[in-house]
Amino acid sequence: MDDKYKHADGWTSDETFRSMRRNAEQYKKLSKENIQLKEDLEFYKSIFQTHSNSALFNLRIKSINGKRIWVDKVKIHTEYELLNSLDKDDEVLEWLKPIPCER
Repeated sequence: MDDKYKHADGWTSDETFRSMRRNAEQYKKLSKENIQLKEDLEFYKSIFQTHSNSALFNLRIKSINGKRIWVDKVKIHTEYELLNSLDKDDEVLEWLKPIPCER
């Protein structure tokens, strides 16, 4: 009865279906990873479109409602609306503090 379900290449039907299921799961995982890597690549390439006049070492990755954006840490002090809409982290909270006057 075992030979009845054995394929010419030596695999049984159950082994074939398990292998197909593993391959499908691996394909889904790799597909998700590929989509994420493409999104990351597009995000990093967007530096040249959105912040062409900024020094790269002044740029920070911040988020608004979970969506990543580039922020220039030097220019952010003049963009109050953007500064207040950023998701709060230690660096953003530091930026929100008033700059002390110096004489």
